[in-house]
Amino acid sequence: MHRRSAFHLDCTAVIPGCGFECAKCIQEMETTFAKIQGVGKFYMEGEGEDTKVIVEHEPSTIAVEKLLDIFKGLPSFYEGCFIPTLITS
Repeated sequence: MHRRSAFHLDCTAVIPGCGFECAKCIQEMETTFAKIQGVGKFYMEGEGEDTKVIVEHEPSTIAVEKLLDIFKGLPSFYEGCFIPTLITS
């Protein structure tokens, strides 16, 4: 059974009003997460500042902490384009 993990990506420090509309960053994330074993789906949810990145994954295959590490390893992260934060409920 897949679990939904939500991440907030803050682009405002570098790109005010980003709203996750940068096709390059979104494409990079989709391509990366599609290759990760245990990830079922990757998609955006919400609008504006409430936009979240949702990663549906199999917790027994890949832990949510590992997903956060993968976000932090993307080239866009190191260029300072976004800061990922795990949203817990």
